[in-house]
Amino acid sequence: MAILNVRENTTLLPFLLESFPDRSRTSVKEMLSKGMVCIKGECIKAFDHPLKKGDKVEILPKGISVARAKKGDAVTALSKKGVKILHEDAHIIVVDKPSGLPTIDQSGKRSGGISLYRLLNEYLRVSAASARKEALISGAPVDRATPRIWIVHRIDKGTSGILLFAKDERTKDLLQSKWKEMVVERKYIAYAEGCIAEGGRIESYLKESDKSLKVTSFDAPSEGAKLAVTNYTPLQYIYKRGSSRTVLWTRTEFRLETGRKNQIRVHSALIGHPIAGDYKYGAATDPIGRLALHAATLVLRNPYGPNLLRFTSPLPEIFNRFE
Repeated sequence: MAILNVRENTTLLPFLLESFPDRSRTSVKEMLSKGMVCIKGECIKAFDHPLKKGDKVEILPKGISVARAKKGDAVTALSKKGVKILHEDAHIIVVDKPSGLPTIDQSGKRSGGISLYRLLNEYLRVSAASARKEALISGAPVDRATPRIWIVHRIDKGTSGILLFAKDERTKDLLQSKWKEMVVERKYIAYAEGCIAEGGRIESYLKESDKSLKVTSFDAPSEGAKLAVTNYTPLQYIYKRGSSRTVLWTRTEFRLETGRKNQIRVHSALIGHPIAGDYKYGAATDPIGRLALHAATLVLRNPYGPNLLRFTSPLPEIFNRFE
């Protein structure tokens, strides 16, 4: 691995040709196309990338560039499934999940079903293999541990947005055991049917039916039911075209104090305003062809540091159809 110092303003290809006088122009171009040239930790392939005096250009061994390219391919594979990595470190990975992708395949390990859990495990496997190869080539210590994703919490298949996973069991246990302490803020945006005139707080006990898999709300404690608390605030009213009185949907912010299955969907229906697209809980409209619920904000305390970690996800473009 070589480090080249830039002594005057120029562009990348002329700089490399001058730095490697014994190489042919074709050979130097291959260094770029194969991801062997990095600046500030980023592999650059553009011939005309500008360089400033004082910049440092890193030339990677071919094996390391191939290993990093494979990790890049793994990120691309996630992106093709609609999954975006928002944050990754040694202990956690935070992603933006698309609607329609389940957190985990409920039909069994042998079903071959696609799930976010399965996709992320494959991503970690490729990333770990790439890291091992790079370590071997560079002479650094090799981590031979088998990587694995650990589920901390879930969001429904039809819900899009932010989801947090652990990369080791200790972190998973820490986050789950101290979830209320660790999570500072958790917000969802939804388009609920009708007019929600004012904000409020919903508190009830939720229980899932083993047969229908539908969640039922109870006013008082009931066997097997768990306390669920949701706060909500109307943000915007979507009126029927040509009318200034008829509200079709209310863009609503939901803030969770607990995290029960289908909690927002059940509570929104409980106040008479099911979420658009949620036929399971009584919706009559489906203008975007999916559940109109999005996990927009997650703020949590760093499990291994003093700082807060804040993640946001904008509403998918399809939500613009409500406007």
